[in-house]
Amino acid sequence: MRDWSIEQKWISVLLPLLLLYNDPLFPMTFLVNSWVPGILDGVFQASFLCGLLMFWLCIYHGVRQTDRRFAKFYLPKFIIVGLIWITAVTLASWQGYNELQDPTYYYRLDTTNFMGFKIFFFIVGGLYLLYLLYLLVRAYAELRSMPYFDIRLKFMTLLMLIVLSISVTITVMRFGAAALQDNFVAELSTNYENSIEFVSFYGLLNFYMYTMAFVYSPSKNAQFGKYTVPI
Repeated sequence: MRDWSIEQKWISVLLPLLLLYNDPLFPMTFLVNSWVPGILDGVFQASFLCGLLMFWLCIYHGVRQTDRRFAKFYLPKFIIVGLIWITAVTLASWQGYNELQDPTYYYRLDTTNFMGFKIFFFIVGGLYLLYLLYLLVRAYAELRSMPYFDIRLKFMTLLMLIVLSISVTITVMRFGAAALQDNFVAELSTNYENSIEFVSFYGLLNFYMYTMAFVYSPSKNAQFGKYTVPI
């Protein structure tokens, strides 16, 4: 692992999170009369998606930065992505908790709380996108003239754009103008309307992770010498 690139190290973290994202505890929702499996599913999904957001920030910064001390390199990213994770987990548990306490609770009528969540979510999400765009521009500006790093950047960016474009397209097709409604954030944590949406989101992210795992897997005939230079 000492000679692994930053992409390979992150793949070793994202693959276990992908297993949780696929919800191995799903049968428990039929066997146990409790809100715990549903809450755990929300936590698992939020953890994987935020791990993926963290991965994108780290690779575009780490590919041109060798000094990766925690306070300087990881802490700012953990703060931004951590706020998104807290918001996602809160939204996932808020509806389940209120429905357990009050069977008449209906999330569409709880517009006051969800309006605050939506504003906070879009503010933090906007900060994340600006930070990611800044790191992306800096990486291409500094490394585009270096052949090896240029290939790494193009491959990472191509896969990321495919995932983002398909995800945004599906979201727009499903919600459209409803994205401006007060309960839009609550809708994101509800069930899928049909099997196509389910297969699209889960299949897309699984395919994305399997592709990166194949590309970044260590070569079987790799040669390790005395003067191996870690990436």
